[in-house]
Amino acid sequence: MRVLLVRPGYENLFANINIVNVEPLELEYLYTAAKEAGHDCLIYDAVIQRTGIHKVLKEYNPDIVAVTGYITHRDVMIGYAKQAKEHNPAVQVIMGGVHAELNYHDFYVPAVDFIVHSGGIVPFREIITLPVSGKKLGDIKGICYRSGDSSWIVNERSYINPDDLPIPDRSFFYANRQHFRYINLSPCAVVKAAYSCPHRCNFCYCCLLNNGEYVCRNVARVVEEIAGINCENIWIVDDTFYTDRQKVQEFARLLLQQGIKKNFILYYRADFIADNEEVIITLKEAGLKVVLVGLESFDDDILSDYHKLTSKAVNERCLEILRKHEIECTGLFIVDIDATKKDFKNLRDYVKKHQLMVATAAILTPLPGTSQYEKYQQRINTKNPQHWDFLHLVAEPGSMGKLQFYYEFYKFYIILLLSNKKSKYLDINYLQHIKDLAKAYMRELTKRLKQQQNK
Repeated sequence: MRVLLVRPGYENLFANINIVNVEPLELEYLYTAAKEAGHDCLIYDAVIQRTGIHKVLKEYNPDIVAVTGYITHRDVMIGYAKQAKEHNPAVQVIMGGVHAELNYHDFYVPAVDFIVHSGGIVPFREIITLPVSGKKLGDIKGICYRSGDSSWIVNERSYINPDDLPIPDRSFFYANRQHFRYINLSPCAVVKAAYSCPHRCNFCYCCLLNNGEYVCRNVARVVEEIAGINCENIWIVDDTFYTDRQKVQEFARLLLQQGIKKNFILYYRADFIADNEEVIITLKEAGLKVVLVGLESFDDDILSDYHKLTSKAVNERCLEILRKHEIECTGLFIVDIDATKKDFKNLRDYVKKHQLMVATAAILTPLPGTSQYEKYQQRINTKNPQHWDFLHLVAEPGSMGKLQFYYEFYKFYIILLLSNKKSKYLDINYLQHIKDLAKAYMRELTKRLKQQQNK
């Protein structure tokens, strides 16, 4: 059989910037499973490939189309399914990804045949081997499928055992490596060492994935994979890297012992860094260059409301350690829906005070499936999935009008970008592109704000 694996493109203000572009690792895992099962397989990544899906379907003529994506991709994914069925009504369409895992009912449409709601590669492998395995659909854990009367059947959930996963075939990455980067670390490959998250921040869907069960891959297996990647820069995209100190020490020891020299990018929580300075030193010796830290806020009450279980003091200790050991920090912040003008100013001042060369602010977005969604459900004002990109207000703001909120939000980015000239990981050409775009957006927002005030 011919299997087409699809990742939709991005649709937001920064979609064409290409300052951060991640290798489609989830498709490469599926590609590996399909090839191991003896199928012909093709990856179509709309993030980097400009050929339309219609042309790809016509030229490749797949028997199976599998699409993965986030909440922002929901309508695009369904659109791909419809196009696949229009091209060939007999094609089987599989939906997957994190949005399908938490909100699989969103894909209950006639053009979809299967939805992988848990287990990832395992149920996918069982679906594509059905003709030879002798299994029945009811035997496959982790999927939804349509019965004879077109109603949907939801099978028992499946769990990921990460050590059962293959080392992914990276043929697609090597053929397109010039597209994949983290700011100025390019090309950049990505690796998964763990699934889900051991923490329970109430704004985040990550801790709900894999049925909320945090599982880690064998350290030696992860190092084996990294050693085999022909790329200098490695982004380990776990929601938080190993939290077991022994695992971290073993990871660093194996890298140094085997002479594996890479530049690493990791996600870590502020409290882990604050409590484990010696671990951070060890990781730096093994190649750690950048840490993305979910600081979220510098207000203890807000951190408590988010169930973050950290504090302003912990955040500042974390930043102190990273500065001391010259490890680049990307600070990740959340702007609350009820933020005031003063809150935006305090955020700008905080970033400046701590000399964060790279920082991002996401608008609090109550994702369906999280407890924050229940909290803000009555205030949600959009049904457009593309607005759930952390750059839009999906709920009515509580302290200022929407235009004023956006004005302050993009003002933060402009001031930040204008000050980001010292980071060794920032490419000035990409920064200039972002600055020009953000300034144009600000001009438009300023014009609209004045028009509103003059009414």
